[in-house]
Amino acid sequence: MMAALISAVGRRATLGVRGAPSGIRVFSHGTPALSSESKEAPQAKFYPVLPNVMLPPDTFKGKVALITGGGTGLGKGMTTALSRLGAECVISSRKFDVLKATAAEISSETGNKVHPVQCDIRDPESVKKAVAEVIKVAGHPNVVINNAAGNFISPSERLSANAWRTITDIVLNGTAYVTLEVGKELIKAGKGAAFLAITTIYAESGSGFVVPSASAKAGVEALCTSLAAEWGRYGMRFNIIQPGPIKTKVRELWKIEN
Repeated sequence: MMAALISAVGRRATLGVRGAPSGIRVFSHGTPALSSESKEAPQAKFYPVLPNVMLPPDTFKGKVALITGGGTGLGKGMTTALSRLGAECVISSRKFDVLKATAAEISSETGNKVHPVQCDIRDPESVKKAVAEVIKVAGHPNVVINNAAGNFISPSERLSANAWRTITDIVLNGTAYVTLEVGKELIKAGKGAAFLAITTIYAESGSGFVVPSASAKAGVEALCTSLAAEWGRYGMRFNIIQPGPIKTKVRELWKIEN
């Protein structure tokens, strides 16, 4: 079900080697057909991007959705889609001013409540307070989307311990803190929920120059499969999505600068 949201909010991007967006140099000597210099693949015309969400109106009416990293990019897109489908959304990140602006923008469009809740997912105490606030303002979430992440490109031999910690604290530890804290509260309340983690295609395949991210995202996938086995009895479902490149302001700025 949630996969349909990704198709609705993600914009078309031309893919090159290992999903690299057109115009970005990749570390490969692939065939011309797979090269990052290639234009749109010829078969793309047979699979047009769907402009609308593939779910009926009010699919999430009466449901509460928590989206980490919901103030910008993919998180904002998913929040918009869920709100259009009737959900009461809660978005979290460290930047409260961005959250407030996004919440007001989406709510004014959809007419549904969007609550901004400040949270640093790297800090277990911050997560605990944020989850308590989510329950207070909206109730126990029915949908939890672990979307907040961080990444940078670097040769692995140049990585410092702090660089490694920066990514793993956000991607792996942050996802774990949010998932475990929400899960504990759901178990206490006797309620289930659907958890969705946004990972990446190289969580399985591996990829050079993004080793902290690849390792952390692989850990997130192991977390989800493990909790699916353990917490299914409490009515909790766990899924992951590995989206390819999505056109965002940050990605466009990166392409211009490089």
